[in-house]
Amino acid sequence: MRRSLGFLRRLLLLVLGAPAPATAQGRILVDTIRSKAIAGNSIGDTPDREVFVYTPPSYDRTPNRRFPVLYLLHGFTSHPREWLDGSYQGLDLQQTMDSLWRVDAGEFLVVMPSADNAMGGGFYVNSAAFGKWEDFAADELVRFIDARYRTRPERVSRGLAGQSMGGFGALYLAQRHGDVFGSVYAMSPCCTALVGELAPSSDVWRYVRDTTVVPTPAMAGRVRIARAMTAAFGAPYDQPGAWSRFLPVDLLAKDATGMRRSCAVVIEYGLDDAIASVPLGSRAFADGLARANIPYRLDVFAGDHTNRTRQRFEQRVLPFFAQQFSGAAPGGNCAS
Repeated sequence: MRRSLGFLRRLLLLVLGAPAPATAQGRILVDTIRSKAIAGNSIGDTPDREVFVYTPPSYDRTPNRRFPVLYLLHGFTSHPREWLDGSYQGLDLQQTMDSLWRVDAGEFLVVMPSADNAMGGGFYVNSAAFGKWEDFAADELVRFIDARYRTRPERVSRGLAGQSMGGFGALYLAQRHGDVFGSVYAMSPCCTALVGELAPSSDVWRYVRDTTVVPTPAMAGRVRIARAMTAAFGAPYDQPGAWSRFLPVDLLAKDATGMRRSCAVVIEYGLDDAIASVPLGSRAFADGLARANIPYRLDVFAGDHTNRTRQRFEQRVLPFFAQQFSGAAPGGNCAS
């Protein structure tokens, strides 16, 4: 208990802007993986995938030390660079991670694969159209990182997080690969159930079914997401059972085994999120966890889909994993 309280005090110093020495810094490295799982996809996307890797300050100085790893999944039409170049309210993930280290919050690697494709994203599932993204993320990528970097190659030392489509991917992969990833944090996860703009009665599907109808500018982005999901899942949404194999809320209702192995589960969304499937799906997933008696945390904050991204990373997401990886997290549900 004393260790946990001390850890939380140090994180509070980070949140309040504690002064920090401008000494050692982490690094951002960029690798390229030629993926067998993605090769041969029907839309012609390259199997050569960029992977951005943050290594903490002591990585180069302590050659015998091994580190936990956070796998971070980006959203639809996004790219890992956006977490580094200030796109989100000036967020520079490298600087934020260095600040965590300066208040002795523990060090870990952050791995950020580029998952954009010609349709905006493949939702991190195995797809005839887009390639086997699930196999890439949960197998190829993890094996590559474990072989190339000094990691702790066990599930309790691997975290999984994502935003929007990445939040969908985090929940999906956590359920499917509880033997690979220990903790999961879903930031504003979209598209987890047929609710909101994805509900069968919504205007989105009328536009998707009738290609001669031009959606309004307000609808265009949602229609693009729905079309990408249809391609990724290989069937129309209303084909019986077609989407239930992929939607995290449906998967959880069928079998909670994967989530039951999680060390910790956090879902968060903004009160002003205009993408209706985000709050509705987040609450539905939390309700499913509650029915399965799986510990979780549902965080609701003042903000929309992206306008608190920097704040959430700095004050919630990254400190959460620092605490998990340090062993200072209270409670937990981390079965072996």
